[in-house]
Amino acid sequence: MLEVGVIQKAHGLKGALTVYSHARPAIGIAGYSFWCLGASPASVVRYRVKRCWQHGRRILAELQDIPDINAAEKLEGLTIWVPLSEVEVAEDEFLWQDLIGCEVVVDDGTLLGEVSALEEYGAQDILTVQTDKHAAQQGEWMLPFIEEVILDVNLDAGRITVHLPEGMDACFTPRS
Repeated sequence: MLEVGVIQKAHGLKGALTVYSHARPAIGIAGYSFWCLGASPASVVRYRVKRCWQHGRRILAELQDIPDINAAEKLEGLTIWVPLSEVEVAEDEFLWQDLIGCEVVVDDGTLLGEVSALEEYGAQDILTVQTDKHAAQQGEWMLPFIEEVILDVNLDAGRITVHLPEGMDACFTPRS
């Protein structure tokens, strides 16, 4: 299952929902005819999407069997999941979850660590890297997911090659 959004709150008296979408563009979440709602993929209930539309900057949706505000309020905070089999990924694209666990290597060949998270921030996405246990600088690195930093993503090898931004490279000294 792939997490594609979150039910934020009920909208109106007829059971519509305000949705936070992880899709880009956000309205891309409307492309799925069924949503599985639950706290985790193991505890979902499947709903048919009757209608999903953009209203200003918000995404709104109506689901089958959610007839009014009372039913809609019970769904607030639930995660929206879709089966991976329904997700279309172009050959030159990847899913965020595919990056978790990939090793991160600096363009000089030095192992930086392993991807522990990828977060969405306003200006750009941030790749969080847990440093290799052999690195002199232990902890986490937060790298902007931009072309100048992320040079190559090789999912077959489980490796991401990065170029450390100026100044940041001085912070990283591998242990001998």
